[in-house]
Order: sequence, then structure tokens, then C-alpha cells
Amino acid sequence: MFSIIVPSYNRNTEVNALLASLENQTVKNFEVIVVDDCSQNFIKIDRTFSFPVTLIRNETNSGAAQSRNVGANTAKNDWLLFLDDDDRFADNKCEVLAKTIVENPQANFVYHPAKCNMVNEGFSYVTSPLPPAQLTLDNMLLANKIGGMPMLGIKKDFFFELGGLSTELKSLEDYDFVLKLVSNPNLKAILVDQPLSICSFHTKRASVSTNTANTEKAIEIIRANYVKTVRQTHNFSLNALYMLAYPNAMNLSRKAATYYFEMFKKSHSLKHLIIAVVTFISPSLAINLKRFV
Repeated sequence: MFSIIVPSYNRNTEVNALLASLENQTVKNFEVIVVDDCSQNFIKIDRTFSFPVTLIRNETNSGAAQSRNVGANTAKNDWLLFLDDDDRFADNKCEVLAKTIVENPQANFVYHPAKCNMVNEGFSYVTSPLPPAQLTLDNMLLANKIGGMPMLGIKKDFFFELGGLSTELKSLEDYDFVLKLVSNPNLKAILVDQPLSICSFHTKRASVSTNTANTEKAIEIIRANYVKTVRQTHNFSLNALYMLAYPNAMNLSRKAATYYFEMFKKSHSLKHLIIAVVTFISPSLAINLKRFV
């Protein structure tokens, strides 16, 4: 039923650990497609598994969006799932999603919350996606209340109808995909209200850069493609500031406070002001407040 697409770059150990974790799925109704994005050291699958595994290598380093598109083009099954090599599926994810799809044959998109582990801080929280009736462009421009690629499943033909992920963007490509998704009148979404993906987040990790040039460029492309009304302009101006604050917050940089304060100036929301002040005092404390929010 499912083709699970895993893009990876220079993370051979993590890929093999991820594949081993998928042996715990309660139903093996899937294949896995690993797309090696032209790693300096070739990714190698070090054992056989009880499910089919296909390894593809890009000839050039093309980024996660193109790697996922390559995986989709190779997929043999009707539904696509996406998994990053440092995240995991709940052991019953494929079983639960399969049951949901059988019960809702009209669906072409399924999504669910994620359990987010803040590794350095030692706590976790669960995301809260919006219900299908609220998956509007206006709401998604204010905040991505669906989640990233590991939190969704999509029918393969609908993925191609949407044109896949944008390779024009070097950042925020998953967010752009969500915006494209909710803008399509053929969307038939089902929310499964269980945290079926486990995502790990590390503060002060080298891969989370505070160089926001790619994010700033992506924001302008998204603004040009989707923002048309006064309300959309307001909503996206707030979300753009949040997306610029995020890498600084994850690097425990007080620069994040300046973006949150700009959000307060636009929204006049006490919440944004409190976040700005707390982040300026202690970015680490601000991260830890997620456990209570």
C-alpha cells in the first residue's frame, strides 16, 4: 500500500538504523526507497530486511525536495509516506493509516500529529494539526498547522497532480508543498488524531544554520505565489518572522527575540511579547517553555 521515501546525505549509519526501526511496524505493507543525494561516502544498505528496499543515488547533490520527487517517481505503491533519516514512525503507523484509508476510500491525503523530542533539553511535546475543515490557505499562511513531510501521507497520483515538491526552493520546500496542497480544490483530507511520527530536534546543531539567506529567498517566492489578500498579507508577515526566528531560537541565539518582538509589533499579542522577552533573557528557557505550552 505504501512507498516510504527517505532522502539522505552522508548519513549511512542513520539510514540503516532507520530501516532497522521499520522492522517494528505491526504491518509490513510497504516498500522503502532510500535516495542517496550524492553523498561523499556512498550510502550502503548493510543487511536485508523483511520489506523491499530500493537504493537510488542522485548523480549530483540536488536537495531534499528533488530527492523526494525522485523517490516518488520510483514508487510502486499507491500511497506515499515520507521519513527523514533521523526521525521514526510509531510502530503501528502503517497499520493505522491503512485502516483509515480503507475506511475513507475518497481520501487522497492523510495527516497526523507528531511527538517532538527536544533531545538536549530532555522533554517532548505533541503537535496539534488543524482539522480538515480548517485547512485553508489563510490559516496555513499564518502557520503550518499540518506539519512536515514525516507527518503526512498522500496518494501518489495526487502528489503528481500537485507537481511534487518545488525544487526552486532551498528552504521551506515542505511548507510550500502544504500551501500548494490546501490550495487545490481536489484535496480530500483525513486527520488521524494520533502522534504517528517521532521527530527529534537538537539545539545548537551544526545542521541548523543561522544563515537565513535561503529562508529569506523562499519567503519571497512563497509570498509572490500565494499571498493575494490583506488578511493573507497580515498572516504571512507574522509567519515569515517566526520562520526567521526559528533557526536562531534553535541555536539559542538572542537574535530570535528581535523577530518575536517584530511579531508583537504587528500582532499586538501579549503572547508574542512574552516570548520575545523570555527569549532575550534566556533562549534556553524559551525552548523549555514548550513543555508547558
